[in-house]
Order: sequence, then structure tokens, then C-alpha cells
Amino acid sequence: MEHFNLQDIISQVHERWSNCFTPLNPKAMAQNYTEDAVLFGSAIPPFIGREAIQSYFEQLPKGLYIGVEFVSEHLVMLTPDVISMAGTAKFLRHQLNPLEVRITHILVLQERQWFIASHHVSPKVIL
Repeated sequence: MEHFNLQDIISQVHERWSNCFTPLNPKAMAQNYTEDAVLFGSAIPPFIGREAIQSYFEQLPKGLYIGVEFVSEHLVMLTPDVISMAGTAKFLRHQLNPLEVRITHILVLQERQWFIASHHVSPKVIL
């Protein structure tokens, strides 16, 4: 079985994601996800599939976000081609305090590249 460095994989996916997020490129953002991915972002309902995910990112305010910082707190290789990541993300915003969220990604390996199959965020506050 091929050996994977989980943190390297997650870092590469997050770097690719970040490069499409700032400056915001919704079409490129959607390419980080599998064809049948689900995104539970800051809007309701969930967005399922690349086309819907692209529309989610098209709805975000242009120029508001100036960066994102991911922290992977727990990584698990569920199978040789599926990784679960739980952590946090800090979205840096122009002239506003950063938005901090908890984030979960399920990554799948397809055609020798890792894609996001499930993306969930929730507020990083104690309820």
C-alpha cells in the first residue's frame, strides 16, 4: 500500500482551495470538489454538486475576503482513498474582524488527485 503523509495532503488541498478563494474565483473553487460533493456552508440549504457549489461561491460578496488560514486538528485516513479532516478556518475579511469557523472535510482520491467530497462549517462559538 502506498504511504501518504496526511498533513501534506490536507495542506496541498487547502492551499489549492485558498488560491481560488482569494481572489475569489467561483468556477475554479468548484473544481476543488467531486462532481457529487456536498457543501454545508454559511447559507442554507446544502449545495450539492459542482454547479451548485459554484453558485454558492458566486453569492459571496466580492472583495470581502482577503485570505483564509486552515488549522487541521484531527486527520484520519478512513481508507486508502478517503481522508477525514476536522479543524478550524479563519477567514480574513477586509476592514472586519476575522470570521472563525469549525470545518470538516472529507477528501477522496480520484485520478491521482485529492478532492473535497464533503465540506461542512459551523460557528466557532460555545453554544
